Amino acid sequence: MIPPEDKLYATFTEDGGEGIVVAHGTPQARVLLKVTAKRLYLLIDGEPPGKCLSGAFAEAMQSGKIRSSMSALVDLTHFTGGVDWSHVEAVRAMADWGNDGDSNVAYVVRNQMFHGLIKVARAMFADTRHETFLNRADAVAWLDSLEKP
Repeated sequence: MIPPEDKLYATFTEDGGEGIVVAHGTPQARVLLKVTAKRLYLLIDGEPPGKCLSGAFAEAMQSGKIRSSMSALVDLTHFTGGVDWSHVEAVRAMADWGNDGDSNVAYVVRNQMFHGLIKVARAMFADTRHETFLNRADAVAWLDSLEKP
C-alpha cells in the first residue's frame, strides 16, 4: 500500500489524465504503471524486484486497457537498481507489442549511462520505436509529434 502523502505517487497519478493506476512494490522500491486513453506511463522507483514489473503489467493487461501498440513514457530517473531481464522478457511475452508499427516508447533517464539498458530493450521490443531523453518535456513532445490526431 502506498501512503497518500507520497508526493511521487501523487504526481504520477495526476499525470496524463484519467486512467487506471497499478503500483507494485514498496515506496522505496516500486513500479508504478498508469494507462490512459492516450498512452501508457511507467515509472520505476528505486530498485524494485523484477516481479514488480511483470506483476504490474499482468495486472494492467487484465484490465483490458493496454493496447499492444500505444505510446509509452518510461521514467527511469528514480531507478537505481539492476534489471531482471527475465521479467522484462515476461512483459515482452504478454502481447505482440508494436504489431501495427505505431508503438513508440520515450525513456526519460538521468544520464547517458542508461544507453546500454535501452539498447537491450530496443532489441527485445523490435517492433517498437525507442528514444531516450534527459528531460520529460522533450520526451512528451516527441511522443505528441508521433501520435495520430
